[in-house]
Amino acid sequence: MTATEVLGTTAETTAPRQVLDTVGLLCPYPYIRAKEALDALPSGASLEILTDSEATACSSVPILAEQYGASLTSTKDGENWRLVVTKP
Repeated sequence: MTATEVLGTTAETTAPRQVLDTVGLLCPYPYIRAKEALDALPSGASLEILTDSEATACSSVPILAEQYGASLTSTKDGENWRLVVTKP
């Protein structure tokens, strides 16, 4: 699944949210795909990143969010992470 395959709104926000499923991908691919998706994302929109990589969840995506000045929330469910990056 790519970032452009799932686009819609959620109950949490009226801004568009894209979902990027990177489960099973090894570094640096989750980072590269997240960066490409964030580059295309309009201001105020969110990118939900699904990953099973702790390095992606705890290092790569937080650094990427900081570079964009974006907010980041993360949750872990078993072996998978759900990260939501919201562009300012």
